[in-house]
Amino acid sequence: MSLKTNDSNLNVVHDQFFDSVVVDCGSEKLATQIFENADNVGYNLWRLGETKLSVAFSETSDQHDFNVLTQLFVSKAHDLPEDARVSLDSAHLRTDAILSHPVFNSHHTEHEMLRYLKSLEDKDLAMNRSMISLGSCTMKLNATSEMLPITWPEFANVHPFAPRDQVTGYVAMIDSLQDQLKAITGFDDVSMQPNSGASGEYAGLLAIRRYHESLGETDRDVCLIPQSAHGTNPATAMMMGMKVIVVKTDDNGNVDIDDLTAKCEENSANLGALMITYPSTHGVFEEGIRKICDLIHNHGGQVLWMVPI
Repeated sequence: MSLKTNDSNLNVVHDQFFDSVVVDCGSEKLATQIFENADNVGYNLWRLGETKLSVAFSETSDQHDFNVLTQLFVSKAHDLPEDARVSLDSAHLRTDAILSHPVFNSHHTEHEMLRYLKSLEDKDLAMNRSMISLGSCTMKLNATSEMLPITWPEFANVHPFAPRDQVTGYVAMIDSLQDQLKAITGFDDVSMQPNSGASGEYAGLLAIRRYHESLGETDRDVCLIPQSAHGTNPATAMMMGMKVIVVKTDDNGNVDIDDLTAKCEENSANLGALMITYPSTHGVFEEGIRKICDLIHNHGGQVLWMVPI
C-alpha cells in the first residue's frame, strides 16, 4: 500500500494487520518530522528504526483520531470508510460456530442475564456470608476507597510505552513508594516491577536462581512448596526450570516441620528455595516460621516469602 505526499512516498509495510499499522516514511528526516508533529498535538507514535513509524488503534480510537493521523502523514485529513473491511485473508478467519453454548443464546434480555449472573454469584463463597479459606487473594481486604484511583483515567490509563517525560508524576510516586517500603522493611532495595502475585513469585524465584548461579551452584534447582500453597507457586517454579517437591501440612494447615526437615536433608545438595506465604494461606502467622527459615538456610537454600495482600 502506498500513500502519496507532496515530496515523498509513504509505504504501509504490510497488506494485513489487526490494530497496528507500520508505515515506512522513506527517510529519517520525514519520519522524525511526523513523529515530532504527532507528539506536539498529543499523539504518541512508536518509532521503529530510522524511517518506520507504527500507529496502534484500539476501541477508543474514533473519527477525530483518524482525521488527525492522516493529516499528520499525508497533509490531508481523511474520513473513516463507512463500511469496515476485514484485512485478514480467509486462512486466518474463523469459520466454525462461536458462542454455541446454550448460556450464550438463552438469555435474551438484560434482566435475564443479570439474574443468571446473580445465580452464579450465589454459588460462590463470599466474605459477607461465609469464610473464604484462601486468605491471600489480591485486593480482597483493600477498602473500596483504596481501589477508587484505578477508575480514574488520569491515573490508570497511561500507556506502558509512554515517553518518560510524560510520566514524571508516576515515576515520582513510584520512587517515593520504594523509599517508604525500604525504610519500613530495612531492605536494600525494592522492585515495583511485578504487578501481580504470580509475576512477583516469578521475580523472586528468578532472583534466587541468579543468586545461586553467582555462587557457581547451578544445580540448586529443587523448590519446596507446602501442599496448602496457591496453584501459581508450583507453576512458577516449573517455569523457572525448578523441580517441585511438595511439603506436607498438618491438620491445622501449618507446615509439617518433620516432613520439611526430611525433605531438606534428602535434597540438601540441590535445595534452591522454599516458597511460603506468611501469614499463611489460611490466614495465620505460623509459630514455626523461624525454624522453617533456619532449616532452609542451613541446607543452602533461600526462602521466597510471599505476603498476602
